[in-house]
Amino acid sequence: MGEIIINSERCREVIDFERYHISESGRIYRTETGKKRSWRTKGRVFINEIKIHFRIQNNILRQGFVSLTDTEGKLHNVAVAPLVAIAFEVLSKKLNKKKQAIDYRDRDKRNLHYSNLFVVEKKYINSKLNSKDIKHIKKQIKLGIPLRRIAWVFGVSEMQINRIKTGENWGNGKRKIKAPEAPFEIKDGRIRKYIATFDKKKTVIKIKKPFIVKRDSSKPTNNLIVGIVNGYKLSLKHTNITSAKRIVEKLNKYFFDLETERNTLPSVRL
Repeated sequence: MGEIIINSERCREVIDFERYHISESGRIYRTETGKKRSWRTKGRVFINEIKIHFRIQNNILRQGFVSLTDTEGKLHNVAVAPLVAIAFEVLSKKLNKKKQAIDYRDRDKRNLHYSNLFVVEKKYINSKLNSKDIKHIKKQIKLGIPLRRIAWVFGVSEMQINRIKTGENWGNGKRKIKAPEAPFEIKDGRIRKYIATFDKKKTVIKIKKPFIVKRDSSKPTNNLIVGIVNGYKLSLKHTNITSAKRIVEKLNKYFFDLETERNTLPSVRL
């Protein structure tokens, strides 16, 4: 691994990002451009120092991230601590994100010096559950036992059990249940995501009907948004009639170029 001195610090190449070097204290420098250097940087050891971003969430300081481009010019948002750990051999190989995490000896996440870093077994958000509990929970989920009942038995929230079911917790961090998809191509991203949530039923392709709101007079919260577009009958329950009417107005404007009379109803984001 190439080593150079920048600002009196040892710097080594960043793994997978050969245009950059990282110092023993976690500073990252771009040392190559991938193109011919300009007169401003010709003869310099490094081109520029890359800023590290620290985010505060729920009053807790999160680890530092940096934006780096690979040899193909693709931008990546990368955690800095693992880069330092690999470069200065705190880690012998890449971090196993499922089982390992980087911790800080002085508990200061801004102190990225390699001597302050060490590898720990990854901790999960819910400390009430262990690996045996998770195996048992997953078996019960497969058997179709209601999530509320499982949550009550293990003393956790139903949302926590649902996250285990989808793989967000005690998994690889990615949902195992795929997000719904729109039945046909829609250019507007917000409209596409919203239409994906509708119930879909194929109809005769030539039939088209603008969206309307069907109301249940016996129960004000039973409102149904219905329309026929591109050979699909689309329907979605909505509890708020004011929001439903505004959504229908937006959908008809997009799909049918229809614009109903404007009124003083508040706008609703899809």
